[in-house]
Amino acid sequence: MSEIAIKTVDDLKNLDRFYRANFINSMVGSKQASLIGTVGKNSCTNLSLFSSTTHLGSNPPLIALFSRPATKEPKQTLNNIISTGFFTINHVNEGILVRSHSCSFKFLDHESEFDSCALTEEYHDGITAPFVKESFVSMGLEYRRHFPIEENGVIMIIGEVKLVRYNKQYIQSNGELNFERSKSIAVAGNNTYYGLNKIKTLDYIDRSQKKILTKSVQDESNKTSKEISKEV
Repeated sequence: MSEIAIKTVDDLKNLDRFYRANFINSMVGSKQASLIGTVGKNSCTNLSLFSSTTHLGSNPPLIALFSRPATKEPKQTLNNIISTGFFTINHVNEGILVRSHSCSFKFLDHESEFDSCALTEEYHDGITAPFVKESFVSMGLEYRRHFPIEENGVIMIIGEVKLVRYNKQYIQSNGELNFERSKSIAVAGNNTYYGLNKIKTLDYIDRSQKKILTKSVQDESNKTSKEISKEV
């Protein structure tokens, strides 16, 4: 039988800071790994690996991403987004995993991650930021605003989706992206990556179908209880 552990806030404070970062980050769950494409005032393109993109709404289509607090080293991604007004979000897939992870290296301002990590720039009308050609799912966004999170200094950046680039075969009949087909990669902690396999698509249950909901919940509960009993 699995052993349940408990850590209090005091326990967390006493952990090694790298272990603590991985521990808390991964407890939130796996997140889509994405390359954020920008270009600087010096015309040098930039790619940064992010796992903190969040959907804020679909009308208008708004996406947020979170940048770590400012340090002695300038945040190229944040500065580029503010100065040019555009950025792209490109899904990492199995075929570019190592190259995407390599974009985390601290390259100099005049060094492009596209060149250094063997990835290809691609451009589309109306978006000045570069897309990653090898990515199967990408979005071009226009910068709207940013602000610091008071509690820890993390910067929240909000962009509006202006263009979506994708393979038609990856979209399900209900409009959702099939991550298994697109071979999109999720990340937990700072550097552990996972594949995404589709389990099933469940129907939306409205108020008139409460009996269906009750039966579905009970069936799964009974099945899980039997599986737990076998483990004991």
